[in-house]
Amino acid sequence: MKIKAIKIQLETVFKIFDKHNVLLEEIYDVLKNDKPIFRKVSGNQYVAFGVSRNRYLTIFFMYDKITKEAEITTTYPSDRKQIKYYKKVGK
Repeated sequence: MKIKAIKIQLETVFKIFDKHNVLLEEIYDVLKNDKPIFRKVSGNQYVAFGVSRNRYLTIFFMYDKITKEAEITTTYPSDRKQIKYYKKVGK
């Protein structure tokens, strides 16, 4: 999946940091610099699993196939099951 731009609402940035202690830079790091695993959830909603700053993150986003933009809806540290999935599929 090619992501040309990442969009995120300001209130989403604050929510992700307050609830999950995830920084915006970590989201960019996973989606732009890491090689995340993508899965379609439904419609144009996707989830990405990746690594930033030595921790695993799960990122949910809406993807526009025409503009190749990802609009982040939520992000949080991955649980054990998600980490196991990332390690298994990412090989």
